[in-house]
Amino acid sequence: MLSTTYRGREIKALAVRGKPHQRKLVINGHTIHHGWPGDDIQALDWFRTVIDRLDAEGPKCPADEYPHWWPPSTNTRQAR
Repeated sequence: MLSTTYRGREIKALAVRGKPHQRKLVINGHTIHHGWPGDDIQALDWFRTVIDRLDAEGPKCPADEYPHWWPPSTNTRQAR
């Protein structure tokens, strides 16, 4: 398991029981994937890429529908 904070979001990659090459991905306490293929480092790199894109471009869907992707103190899109 790896856990870190990136741009105000708590992100985790946990091993899936019985499936050592898959990861459970968690952001701000919300599970977003139960069988992501790859290792912990790749999972956290994927999170960072998505978070960078969200912060740069804004959400493709309303932020209030997916508040777990935003820092807990805002739960809204970052100002540009």
